[in-house]
Amino acid sequence: MDSKVWLVTFSVIAVLLIGGTGFYSFSSYGKYSESLSSWDSKVGTIESLERRVPYPNEENTEALEGQVESYKAAVQGLFQSLNAFQRPLNTALANTEFVQLVKTRVQEFRTYAQSGGLEIDPELDFQLGFNIYASTLPQPELVPILDYELEAIDNILRKLIDCGAEKLITFERNSIPGEVGASAEQESGVVDKYPIRFRFEGSHDTFQKFVNTITNDKEFFYILRVLKVRNSSVTGPVKLTSEGGESSTPRFEDPLTKQLAAYEQLVEWGYDGSAGSLPAVEKAAATAGFIPAKQDASVLMGQELLNVFMVVDITRFLNPEEVAENVEDDTKSSPKRK
Repeated sequence: MDSKVWLVTFSVIAVLLIGGTGFYSFSSYGKYSESLSSWDSKVGTIESLERRVPYPNEENTEALEGQVESYKAAVQGLFQSLNAFQRPLNTALANTEFVQLVKTRVQEFRTYAQSGGLEIDPELDFQLGFNIYASTLPQPELVPILDYELEAIDNILRKLIDCGAEKLITFERNSIPGEVGASAEQESGVVDKYPIRFRFEGSHDTFQKFVNTITNDKEFFYILRVLKVRNSSVTGPVKLTSEGGESSTPRFEDPLTKQLAAYEQLVEWGYDGSAGSLPAVEKAAATAGFIPAKQDASVLMGQELLNVFMVVDITRFLNPEEVAENVEDDTKSSPKRK
C-alpha cells in the first residue's frame, strides 16, 4: 500500500478516535458534575433537617393549645343553646318505676284526650308507644332514654289535642338501640333521634296550628320528617256553563254546616245526569236533611276534614362529655352506645 494513503487513513482514524473519546469524556464529566451537585444538595438538606428541633417549640405549642380551647368553648356554647330544647336525662329512675310511670301517663293522657275532644280509635292498643312494657321490664341502662321519650311523646300528643284534632287513628314508636328489633347504634355520634309515626283526623286549621306548634316547641326539639295529607273532600266546585250560569247538576246543602252534597251522594240519591231524575233526588235529599243550594258562591278551602300521617323525630343533642365517652368506648372496642 502507498505510504501516503496509509498515513492519511491512519490520521483520519486517529482523529475519529480522539474526537469520540473527548466527546464521551465531556459527556461523562457533565453527568458526574450534575450527580455531584444533586448529592451535595441532598446532603445539605439532611444536615439542615438534623439541626432542626423535631417537635413544636413553646410558642407554637401555646398557639395550638389556644386554638383547641377556643374550639372547645365554641362547641360548649353551641350545646348550651341547643340544650334549651331538652331536659336532662333522669338517671335515677328504676325500670320498675318506669313501667308504673307509663301506666300512669297513659291513663292521664286518655283523660286529657276525652276532655279535649280527641277520640282514640277503639282498634288502637294505645299505650303511648310503650306497649311492650305492659308485661316486661326494660333494661336498666335504657330507662333514662325511654323516660325522655315518654315525656316527649306525651308532650306532642297533648299539643295535638290542644290544636283541636278530632281522632287519633294510629300511633307507633320506633325501638331505640338496645331494644328488641332495633339497630345496633344511632346514626350519628352527636345527635340521637327517636322516630314516632302517627295518623290523625282534624280540620285544616288544626293541621296548620299543630305543625306550627311542634316546629316551635320550647320543651323538646322535634323534626317533622315525613308528612302525608289526604283531603276528605275529593270533588271540585260546581261547574258553570259558558253563559256564566250554573250547570244542570243539582246542588244541595246542609242547612247547618252549609256543606254541599258531593256528586257521589247525588248518585246515591238517584241522580243519573238527566232532568227526569231530579224529583227523586230532591225527595231523597230532603229526607237526608239537605235543602236546594241557592248561593252563588261556596267555600272551597278550610271546611275539609284532613287525614294526616306524620313521622316526627324526637331529637336529643348529646353533651360534650357523652360524646367523649362514646369515642373512648369505641377506641377500647367496647359495645356500641345503646
